[in-house]
Amino acid sequence: VFRLDRSSKSHPPDPSDPKKFRKNGGGVLIGVRVDLNVISKKIVLSNCPAEMLAVQLTLENGMKCVISTCYRVGTLGMYNHDSVVRSLRSILCKKKPPKVFLVGDFNLSRVSWTDMSSPVSIEQAFVDSFNELGLKQLVDNPTHIKGNTLDILLTNHEAAINNLSILDHDSVCKSDHFPVQFDIRCNVKRKRSTKRKCYNFKRANWDALNNDLLQVNWNALFRTRDIDQCWNVTKHVLFKLVDKHIPVVTIKSDFQPPGFDSDCYTACRDKERLRVKFKQTK
Repeated sequence: VFRLDRSSKSHPPDPSDPKKFRKNGGGVLIGVRVDLNVISKKIVLSNCPAEMLAVQLTLENGMKCVISTCYRVGTLGMYNHDSVVRSLRSILCKKKPPKVFLVGDFNLSRVSWTDMSSPVSIEQAFVDSFNELGLKQLVDNPTHIKGNTLDILLTNHEAAINNLSILDHDSVCKSDHFPVQFDIRCNVKRKRSTKRKCYNFKRANWDALNNDLLQVNWNALFRTRDIDQCWNVTKHVLFKLVDKHIPVVTIKSDFQPPGFDSDCYTACRDKERLRVKFKQTK
């Protein structure tokens, strides 16, 4: 997971509404599936005050593509524009530029994407810069409840985009924006699922474990040892008893976090059921 938190530069205080932007929270995030056989690396956008994040993915065949996201406060002016464009140039202006996919909320509410024009000068500056950099905007439907196309998808490789769609309002989470969904066509293989051993806590004999721990003469074990040695002794005794009273099972990892067990899976299903119910009754 790659993230970039909100800052006072990307969200400067609004004199007319001091409480408009919270001090904490916000920001942008990119998640890369751990089971994809790719090398992911965050691109350092030097001295970029914009809320912009970029991650380079290197595929098995050596092909590089850049996934980027950006949030722009609609009241920001040319300084923000120049920062975004400068960052894009650092990614694109290479002898062999990567395939770039930039998605985000740019708050370009007055732009007509059919004729690439806007009556607002700062918005027109963004449109002209996108054209100059060879980036095409692909979202042509409203992405906000007020009917504006605020969330856009820019790319220099349009042929790689499949199944672009705007999802229903609140289909992912409660928001005044509509989610944008699309696929990127590329030949990416999945990593093989590995097996790992873990404790089966549901079959643990907790009473026997606690009884054995009560029988340990900790004072005798600690009496002549320093604190580091005491800690090592504690671990040795504890795990020896854990291995005795808690069985070990071998499972496929499926790239899930170790703590994601059947209870977590059930909780996620319950959460999804409640989300669907919320969507139907809101």
